[in-house]
Amino acid sequence: MYNGDSATIPRRPLGETASRMAVLVLLFTFGAILESVKLSSLANPEIWGHLRVGGWILEHRTWPHTGIFSQVANLRWRDFTWGYDVVAAAANRVLGLRAVPALLIIFRLLVAAVVFLLAGTNRENFWFAAALSALAQVPLLAMGPVAGGASVILFALELFLLLESRRSGDFRVLLPLPVLFFVWANLDIGFIYGIGLLALFLATLIVEGIVRAASWSWFAEITAPVAWNKVALVGGGCLVATLLNPYAHDAYSAFWAIQTSVANRELPEHAAMKFHQPQDYLVLLLAMVAFLMLGLRRSRDLFLFGLLMSCTILSFHAQSENWLITLSAIAAIGAATVPRRAGTIEVRTRRWGWQGLGIAGATLSIVLAAFVLGVPRDKNVLMQKVAESFPVRACDAIRTQQLPQPFFNTYAWGAFLTWYLPEYPVAIDARRGLYPEAEEADYFKVMNAEIPYRDFAPMKQARTLLLEKGGTMGEALRGVAGFHVVYEDKLAIVLSHEQGEK
Repeated sequence: MYNGDSATIPRRPLGETASRMAVLVLLFTFGAILESVKLSSLANPEIWGHLRVGGWILEHRTWPHTGIFSQVANLRWRDFTWGYDVVAAAANRVLGLRAVPALLIIFRLLVAAVVFLLAGTNRENFWFAAALSALAQVPLLAMGPVAGGASVILFALELFLLLESRRSGDFRVLLPLPVLFFVWANLDIGFIYGIGLLALFLATLIVEGIVRAASWSWFAEITAPVAWNKVALVGGGCLVATLLNPYAHDAYSAFWAIQTSVANRELPEHAAMKFHQPQDYLVLLLAMVAFLMLGLRRSRDLFLFGLLMSCTILSFHAQSENWLITLSAIAAIGAATVPRRAGTIEVRTRRWGWQGLGIAGATLSIVLAAFVLGVPRDKNVLMQKVAESFPVRACDAIRTQQLPQPFFNTYAWGAFLTWYLPEYPVAIDARRGLYPEAEEADYFKVMNAEIPYRDFAPMKQARTLLLEKGGTMGEALRGVAGFHVVYEDKLAIVLSHEQGEK
């Protein structure tokens, strides 16, 4: 129950209740069913790194501190997603390759639930909330079964708790946050976004308290503010919780180094949205509607405006952060639909009872059935699907012919190669913070033929090269003396470098 004004929601006709339950089941299961049919998770380049590192952690029962599986294994590296890696590897041991789509199915199910919470599940706007949460899932469907998905879910839960505390004035709603941050800090480095969200919430309370003490009426719509000193106490607990991981405070400096790396300009996920895809326009639309609805409501909620502004800047700076503006826009739109009476925000509660149990049971049953019937049990069938996106056959040729090392590979395939071709340490992969910035930058320069291959030591010294078919460097090296094509298919090309220049 929430403090403040409340209203009793009358019972609805059985037909309307059944239709709402059916809509929710469809809303929660759609993304999971889609994955069971398409198996898009098997084309994700990051999941293979999670499986490989997680398997290493389970085998050695310790955390990695150096660049395992890489040719720079002596360099320092910290696995800030170790918790997710272990979960992924454990699932792989139980389910085999089916664990990959299973992880994405679970992610989509949880995302559907938390987005519906943000959209307004506890208020009298069911159909609007259902439509809004369905729209929000579209840009989030592009995410794979990776550790970043944990940040999406936990950020949404944190935002939901903060908004509920703000609506009700109940400090106790925030008490689970330190536990949430402890889990989050061991799953993904994105927990730092959550710390930023908590700092914004605390700053808002302090500013509103100062203005309210000056007897200004600007913030009259916040009738039951949470005491800022209590929130600061919770925030301190959250900060301490984030340090309870194998690498302590290193995540903060690593996060800053990643965000400011010069190599980001070469990585598509760190580029601004190109608006070449429908979901980009949908994200923009959600942000515009959120600002518009708060404006029409004449809201003076500094927290929501600050949230929207900061998340808009982050999301439009790097498309990998689109989920931030998606979640914040949904939360703002949901908050703007809460009924207001006599200058107060009316908090309505809904008790799901048997309806909630029915929805949960039907959702889980459908998702489980979709997984069992849709995801093949045969590993060979799944590997055929994997081979559509990754150089499975090229790796088999390298292994069969026992081609010599050192080995050179493309960036996008690095994580997959650590999992499928572990006997060949990779020259580069997508682990941020492992390879020196200058080396990362030079990799992209040489692959774009901006500098000669001899100026990039990992390529110059390589005896075997695995490159993308049709890529600039793969085609250029065909006619260079000392390079010979030993295998190629429609996806990849393997070259031997006889000289192995020193």
